[in-house]
Parts: sequence; C-alpha cells; structure tokens
Amino acid sequence: MAHELHVTRARELTPADNRLWLEIRRVLHAYEPLRATRAPLVVDVDAGRVQLAGRTRSEALRLTAAYLVSFVRGVTAVQNDIVSDDMVVLAVADALADDPLTAPHVVQVNARNGAVTLVGEVTSPEVERRALELAESVPLATAARSELAIVRPPFAAGSVR
Repeated sequence: MAHELHVTRARELTPADNRLWLEIRRVLHAYEPLRATRAPLVVDVDAGRVQLAGRTRSEALRLTAAYLVSFVRGVTAVQNDIVSDDMVVLAVADALADDPLTAPHVVQVNARNGAVTLVGEVTSPEVERRALELAESVPLATAARSELAIVRPPFAAGSVR
C-alpha cells in the first residue's frame, strides 16, 4: 500500500484491550489525511484509557487523532502525547528568538517527524553553530541540520567602506 499509517502497540495487551486497540487502529487508518502522512503513532490501551504517542506533521492532525479516538466505543479517556511538527517548529523558533546571537537573523525552521532543518542566511559560522546547537537542544526535536548560508553583513547607511 502506498500510504500506510504506522500504529503500534506500546506493550502487550489483554484480549479486551487488544480488541479496542484494533478498533482504534481501524478508525485512525480510515482517516485519509492522517494515513497519507504515514504518521508513526503508538497507542496504549488500559481498560478503556488510551494514551497516544508518536509524531504527526501538523497540530491539526495531532488533535484530530485524539478526537477520532475519543469516539471509539469503549474508550473512557484519551491522553494525547503525540508531538506535531508544528510544535517542534515553534519550540525551535522560540529558542532561536530568545538567543541574543541568533535573534537578529531570519532563520526558517522546518521539521519532518521531529527532524529539524534550518534554512536562511546568517552572518558568521558562529551564528550557524549556535543556531544548530539551539535546535539540537530542543527536547521535541529528534535531530537538526543546517542549510544556512553564511553571508557578509550589509553595510549600515552612512558607514565608510
């Protein structure tokens, strides 16, 4: 199958919990936008209480997964621990904005299943190293790489060349 949602069990389940897990997997798999992204999800079921973990491409998909599961017959509670790439991008962008060395630069942050790519222009190798350090230090990120270009800073108006 070209698009396959990856839903795995967090642990061995009782027969009743396994039946509920299979129904949750079916419901998640039936939702095409989630299936098309090939989201790696982990579902744990314990007497009707469901814990969702893993990764989604967007915050909307993260929230939708929990919403869909909440309507499965037999589910009594849903704990949504899924991490969306939107959450990762926001956390890395905040870290870059809070750092005095990286804050003056416009760095685009992209994420795919938690792996971060930094894109844009910075004025020195030190800024690039710091941006990468900050991205790698964000707990939600699984990895970070730089596609940053190092460019000379523009001259300020009225400065002597």
